[in-house]
Amino acid sequence: MPEDVGHEVTLQTLHQDLGDVKALIATGLKAFSPEWPGEVIRLLREMNRLSEERFTRLDVTIREQALETHGILRALADGQRQLVEGQRQLVGEQRQLVQGQRSLSEEIRALIARIDALIKGREDGSPPR
Repeated sequence: MPEDVGHEVTLQTLHQDLGDVKALIATGLKAFSPEWPGEVIRLLREMNRLSEERFTRLDVTIREQALETHGILRALADGQRQLVEGQRQLVGEQRQLVQGQRSLSEEIRALIARIDALIKGREDGSPPR
């Protein structure tokens, strides 16, 4: 590391630097009015009040949205429940339809056998021999 030649830190240079810092701070603080701490506190309180209002409005909005979401979810659940009930009813009716088709098919076969028997001269509807 290269040494900083020509700039030696001593107690005197530290005191001078500290004096410069004090002067800089004093100059900076003179730009503020004597009431500035109170003004800063007032501004902070106003910011807190505005933040509280925003949080309150946000809380109300979130609660309203939660209620609306809950209602929508309840409606969806009810709709799904009705859909499942409708599907169960449809399955039951489809089973009845299949049974009816089987019964109709058996009756058609019996009718064909009777017609065949009538055609072949067997009036009792017995199957051909």
